[in-house]
Amino acid sequence: MRKLIYGIVIGGVVGLIFSLVTASQFERTSTVEFCSSCHEMDVFHGTWKDGPHGLSHKGAMRAKCTDCHLPHDGLIHYIRAKIFYGLNDYYAHITGKKASTKHWLEHWEHKRPYVHQAYVSGCKKCHKEIIGNGIPIKAILAHKAYLIGETEKNCISCHHMVGHGDVLSVLREKS
Repeated sequence: MRKLIYGIVIGGVVGLIFSLVTASQFERTSTVEFCSSCHEMDVFHGTWKDGPHGLSHKGAMRAKCTDCHLPHDGLIHYIRAKIFYGLNDYYAHITGKKASTKHWLEHWEHKRPYVHQAYVSGCKKCHKEIIGNGIPIKAILAHKAYLIGETEKNCISCHHMVGHGDVLSVLREKS
């Protein structure tokens, strides 16, 4: 009986330590510093930093990479996407595949996987009121159509420069 109790206590302590370490690493790998630590992300880090939600805009809400590039519609979905995209990026980094400016330009029209479709939940974390005073009627109508499902457009369809400014021009310039 004593061995069972010791086993349960030791298992609980090991499980707790494992959980804390995992949570710590999970949080650490969600920082902008971690995401931009690979050379492949230099262009994206620079354009984010100078973009509307980056470091250069005083008073603007600063977004982390994970705010836009991972889904926020449930913890399991978030964790699954974080692991999948993290392993994909690591593979690209160690093999050099899918990591060049040329690659990004060639596949620009297929960029949706890099800005997750569920990212609008990330936008909505801060932009709770998208129909309000002070916005043009055209924007009110577009936001209303989005809210009631009359359009397949989403936030990035109109606000395409919000995350990285004119990243496409920078990529073209660097190629």
